[in-house]
Amino acid sequence: MKAESARAGKSPEGRFAAAFGEPGLYALVAGCFLRLFYVIFSTIYDRQYDIGMIDLDAGHTVTGGHLAYIQYLFENGHLPDFDPTSVYQFNHPPLHHAVSALWLKFASLFLKDTAVLEESLQIVPFLCSLLILAVLYRIVRRFSLGKGAVCFVMALFAFHPALVLLSGSVNNDCMSLLLTLLCVDFCMAWSRRPSAGNIAKLALAIGLGMMAKQNVAEMAFPIAFVFLYVLVRRWKEGGFERAKGLIGQFALFGAISLPLGLWFYLRNMVLYDMPLVWIYTLPEDSWQYTGNVPVIHRFLWPVPSEMVDNLLHFKLGCGYNVWMQIVRTSVLGEWDMADVGRGVKVLAVLLMLAGAALAAAAFLAFLSAFVFSRGRAEKAEGNGRNGILTADRILFVSAYFVNLLFYLKFAYDYPQECSMHFRYIEIELLFPAVALSFVWQGCRKRWTKGVLSALLAVFCALSAAMIAVWCLG
Repeated sequence: MKAESARAGKSPEGRFAAAFGEPGLYALVAGCFLRLFYVIFSTIYDRQYDIGMIDLDAGHTVTGGHLAYIQYLFENGHLPDFDPTSVYQFNHPPLHHAVSALWLKFASLFLKDTAVLEESLQIVPFLCSLLILAVLYRIVRRFSLGKGAVCFVMALFAFHPALVLLSGSVNNDCMSLLLTLLCVDFCMAWSRRPSAGNIAKLALAIGLGMMAKQNVAEMAFPIAFVFLYVLVRRWKEGGFERAKGLIGQFALFGAISLPLGLWFYLRNMVLYDMPLVWIYTLPEDSWQYTGNVPVIHRFLWPVPSEMVDNLLHFKLGCGYNVWMQIVRTSVLGEWDMADVGRGVKVLAVLLMLAGAALAAAAFLAFLSAFVFSRGRAEKAEGNGRNGILTADRILFVSAYFVNLLFYLKFAYDYPQECSMHFRYIEIELLFPAVALSFVWQGCRKRWTKGVLSALLAVFCALSAAMIAVWCLG
């Protein structure tokens, strides 16, 4: 009987039935259609960051911004032959921009209207956003989560405004997040089955990630912690003979990831004396400058009276406080609401409050499920009542705090409102969300699970309403 069931599961009919019996896939599909809706009704200039302009009719005009970078590669077919720091945003590594330029080359064979061709650039982030949902689903499925918990967390990912906004974002944020998530996914796969093939995939993910955006390099730290843990575990199991096979895999990882990830930065350092880490900075007389605000109000709590005043008047201020900026930009980006009606402002404030409540619950769940969870180790792998593998715990905890610390350091070193944007740490959505799904699954009191479900439902509904306002308003 079991053999027959196994054969049925491997058949196309069995796989079809198994797939459509997964409610998490319904949330994934809903997220795909939501992203398609957003991209169809948004242009390459709506709710974007640092993009500049593209004008394919102008021809070979070097201006600044991500769109100009794409146009330069499209028209010239090579990297900039001048100091990248001399043109706005040309200091970024070229993977996203090169892929976008290649898409323009291909699309130009069929599209003769340059305005339509320029708008077609959104196909690159749109496809990346769909792949992000697929990779998130695969990561979630690696845990011991039931179908309901998988659906819970996938609904959060599918409807979260930050991830939907990425689907139409023509800068390099979407591709860099995709490759960061692949680093997590491949690291989890390697920790379960350390092999040359798995570590090569991981090396490609982080190497290509650094070719998309330099902050993907932050994933090297949590990956190194997982490497160390698996090496020590192997050593304890069988000494040097058991562990020596990993040394070759680590060498393979370095041989692939280091040249792939560093070549662009080394090229610019040699040719143009550009530092390995170079970041465009706004002047201190910028309206976004926050360096004159006390550190306690920037990194701990805002002035209470100002925060209450903002909420009462449906404003979105406190731009100097990092935590308020995370809440605001995670669900609204940098959307200017100066000219929208009162009803939309109420919707925005409600979305912020729902997002903040969900984030607080997820953070507490993360502390409970990943940071402070204790229990008997199971077969040197499982740890705690929830059965989370030790390697996954190390990866998630270290990745969460490493990315957060780098983000806070960046906000401190470059005291501007734009430096505190949530898009710099969107990977942080993953770790607390998975933890919240574990807590939801383990709730013994029905009312607690109901409250979490209701909170998520309200957040998703408000998010869908806000996306509709963006697209149709």
